[in-house]
Amino acid sequence: MRILQNKTMKEQDNQLKIPEPLRADWFMVLVTIQADLIYNALVVLSSPFFLLYRSYRRAVVTVSAAEKAVKRAPARIAGGAGRVVRRTWFGILGACHVSMVMVLALILAVVIGVGIVSLYVEKPVVVRDRLFFDYTEENPSAVFSFDKKKRSFSVPVGHSVHVSLVLWMPESEINRRIGVFQLKVELLSLKGETIARSSQPCMLRFRSKPIRLARTFVMSVPLIAGIANEAQTMRIDALKHQEKMPRTKAVRATLIPRAQTRTLPQLYEAEIVINSKPPWIKRMAYNWKWTLCVWTSMYLYVAILTALLWCFRPVLFPYTSSRTISESENLEIEVVEEEQEQVMERRRRERRNQPRRRNFATTQKSYT
Repeated sequence: MRILQNKTMKEQDNQLKIPEPLRADWFMVLVTIQADLIYNALVVLSSPFFLLYRSYRRAVVTVSAAEKAVKRAPARIAGGAGRVVRRTWFGILGACHVSMVMVLALILAVVIGVGIVSLYVEKPVVVRDRLFFDYTEENPSAVFSFDKKKRSFSVPVGHSVHVSLVLWMPESEINRRIGVFQLKVELLSLKGETIARSSQPCMLRFRSKPIRLARTFVMSVPLIAGIANEAQTMRIDALKHQEKMPRTKAVRATLIPRAQTRTLPQLYEAEIVINSKPPWIKRMAYNWKWTLCVWTSMYLYVAILTALLWCFRPVLFPYTSSRTISESENLEIEVVEEEQEQVMERRRRERRNQPRRRNFATTQKSYT
């Protein structure tokens, strides 16, 4: 009960509470509000004049900028002409420098390409030389060595070696009576061991007596004059061998008489012919040697140019790189200056365009 009585008493006190008196500066607030209204009205009425003034100022600024641009035009034209001349000169020097570098790269590529192809390609061996048989021996023999003082050579491994003998024999009675004789050819190693051997019979071509007489009668004048002779040339394919280890260092040819005879054939002259034939891959490479040189040099040339462009670009384009660096620095400076000018101009415009108005709400807040 007491609690209820206290609540009712508090409610009665609140209802009988005296209102607070008005603020003492209410008159100043009313005056300020009236001043703001008058100021805003004046600003609204004078805004067209301010807009005209601003447009006039902008026109004046534009005219002055145009005049400055016109005044700077000759200097810019002169600077542009100098820049064009400078760039042309740098272009000529750069072209000469690049041409020199490219020619040097081409020479280097050709030298390396020809060297690589020469190392890979194996030239076939073709040798023709005289043989001298030693008739003091029971079976005359002649040795042809690959290690000669004047011209030494060797047959590469993998080549097929063909050995042939050319015998120039007179048509004498002894040679006709001998008929068949044996020719033995051997390939010798550096230690004197026999690597390959071949033996085959040989004989002069048979000519009957009437044929010989008729030929002598027809060829009498050339025979007497020494233009023709009574001899036959015999070519014998003696041996074929695949070169491998151990290497061949000499060829030995031996004349062996027929069985149960000791008569040896008579020779005017004897020659040995050695031909080697490389494998088909290297033979094809040898036949297309210059084509391989050209293509290898071109590939190396492209590789060298790519390496120069990728790793040594300043060496290939020194003037361009220096000019681009200076131009980039100048462009960066110009861009920074333009940005600074734009920022300053924007700030000036913002300062000019800031309205000097006082809002009614802000004024009321300041005085409340």
